[in-house]
Amino acid sequence: MLTPLDINKKEFHRSFRGYNCEEVDEFLEQILRDYGQVYRENQEMREKNQRLSEELERYAHLEQTLKDALVMAQQAADEMRQNAQREAELQLQEADNKAREILNQARAQAEKVERYQRDLEASTRAFKMRLRSLLKAQLELLEDAVEAEAAATADRQVEQLREPGPGEEEITDCELDPCRQE
Repeated sequence: MLTPLDINKKEFHRSFRGYNCEEVDEFLEQILRDYGQVYRENQEMREKNQRLSEELERYAHLEQTLKDALVMAQQAADEMRQNAQREAELQLQEADNKAREILNQARAQAEKVERYQRDLEASTRAFKMRLRSLLKAQLELLEDAVEAEAAATADRQVEQLREPGPGEEEITDCELDPCRQE
């Protein structure tokens, strides 16, 4: 591509009956000005295009970096969500196991208390039966003792009555027992 400097340095050879030098020089100056302006604009456009290309490349790199960061953030979020879900499931399982263990312990304790209560009730019934038997036996012994004492007292009284005192006569069994008189 021609530069404005190339146009400016261009020299034409003179020939007999050639072009008018002044017109050619004026035309060349006009071309030089116009082409210089176009060339500068073209250079500016190329520089601007280069800057924009570099900026576009930076933005493309930044976009890729942001996409990579977004993918990594999404993966990290997914992993955190999965970890949190696993942790929640683990804690839920542990809580469920602990609740079952507590429930089983409570049931075992309740069964133990029920067995203890049944044993106490059986012991109470057995104690009451033994106490009744003992009281009945004691009552029978007491009744026997009272009867024996009453019989002994009656016998002593009969004996006392049979023995005549000074100036009394002896009483017979028939006289003491009205049933025997009949």
